[in-house]
Amino acid sequence: MQDYISKPKHLAKFFVVMTLLSLLGGYQFSQLIYRMDGNYLQRTEKMIAIERSLGDATTALGRQIQEWKDMLLRASDTELYNKHKKAFFDSGSKVQEALMSTKNAMRDNGMDTSEIEQVLIEHQALSSDYLLANSVLNPRENNSYLEADKLIIGMDRSLQQHIAKVKTDIVKFTELQLKETITTRKNRYFLGLTGASSLLVMSLFGYFFGNRSKVNQTNMPDDISS
Repeated sequence: MQDYISKPKHLAKFFVVMTLLSLLGGYQFSQLIYRMDGNYLQRTEKMIAIERSLGDATTALGRQIQEWKDMLLRASDTELYNKHKKAFFDSGSKVQEALMSTKNAMRDNGMDTSEIEQVLIEHQALSSDYLLANSVLNPRENNSYLEADKLIIGMDRSLQQHIAKVKTDIVKFTELQLKETITTRKNRYFLGLTGASSLLVMSLFGYFFGNRSKVNQTNMPDDISS
């Protein structure tokens, strides 16, 4: 190895080989970083999609609650009442669709779905409570809307609290996932840089070791070298 490196022609070949290996290692390292960045972006997009779905459910629930209030206020106007009633059921369907979308996305990302499943059940129960209260509504009685409202008032509070809990869980899960991803990236960057640095040190070591060996052989007395 020493004699091989000490010869100029062989030394040049040695550096060419080391340079090609360095380029190959650098290319592979850059591809690794590219794939890691792609995975990071995909995971981030998935978590944003989950939060967006839950946000859609929250928005739809707010509209459903508002449409219920409008139904009570427009009970004496058949046309307006039917209009808000239709909007009420449409909003309820959107809540269920958004919650199901959130549940599926959470499941696909390895999250616990027990809380979101409870939210789905509670929303279905709330919709049934709305319908029961609506049966009390009598357009011929001016105060019937008050009786209907008493049956439903505060019933959505538990549902909204559970939705807030799901949102908190999603945020915590997202932070944990991103933290683990960043840590993995740092570790791989460190390993990649260590490998590249080791390759450079090996080439320099081989050069100086071979050159020193050549100098020592040149400076040796003739009787010893022979």
